[in-house]
Amino acid sequence: MRSNKIKTKKLKFHIKKNDLVEVITGEEKERRGRVLEIISEKTMAIVEGINLVKKHQRARSQTKPSGIVTVPAPIHVSNLVLICPKCGKKAKVRMERIENKRVRICRKCGESIE
Repeated sequence: MRSNKIKTKKLKFHIKKNDLVEVITGEEKERRGRVLEIISEKTMAIVEGINLVKKHQRARSQTKPSGIVTVPAPIHVSNLVLICPKCGKKAKVRMERIENKRVRICRKCGESIE
C-alpha cells in the first residue's frame, strides 16, 4: 500500500532575500529591484517595484482605509538574475563550502556574495 504522506523538499535558489536582482524576460525586462520575499513552494519571489498590480482593499480600521492599492506580485525566480554587489554585473553563482558553510561565489569577479 502507498502512503498518503507527501514528501516536501526544501528548495534552494540562487537568490535570497535582500539581493539585488534584474528581470531578464517579460514586460519588466532589464528592471532592477531588491528581493522582498521568497515563496519557495511556488518557486517565486516578490521584488520591490517589479510586477506591480492594483488590489481593491476593504477598510480594516481607521488607519487602513478602503481603496485601490498598488502591491508587488510574485515573479518566477527563473526570470531573475542576481546582480553581484562587488562588480555590479549580472552574475551566475557557484556554491562552495567555506568552513562548513555554503557560500555563493560570483563567477565573474570571484568574490563571495553575502
